[in-house]
Amino acid sequence: MISSVMNTGVYGIARGTDMLNRSADQISKANIPPEEGGPEELVTPIVEQNLGKIQVQASAKVVQAGSDMLGTLIDIKV
Repeated sequence: MISSVMNTGVYGIARGTDMLNRSADQISKANIPPEEGGPEELVTPIVEQNLGKIQVQASAKVVQAGSDMLGTLIDIKV
C-alpha cells in the first residue's frame, strides 16, 4: 500500500515537471511568430506553469505522507 502511495506521488511529480517543461518551452518561443512555430498566445502556457507547480507541490505532499506513514509503521514494529 505504501509503495502504491509513493509511486502515485512520484508519478504526479513527473507529470507536473513535464507540464512545466512543455509550458516553459512554449513561453520561451514567445518572440517567434506563430507561423514559424511560436505559440498563438501565452495565456495557456502561463496557466499550465501554475498547474504544473501545483501538481508538483501536491504530489510532493503525497510522497511526504507516504514517508511519514512508513516511518510510523517502522516505529510501531521496532
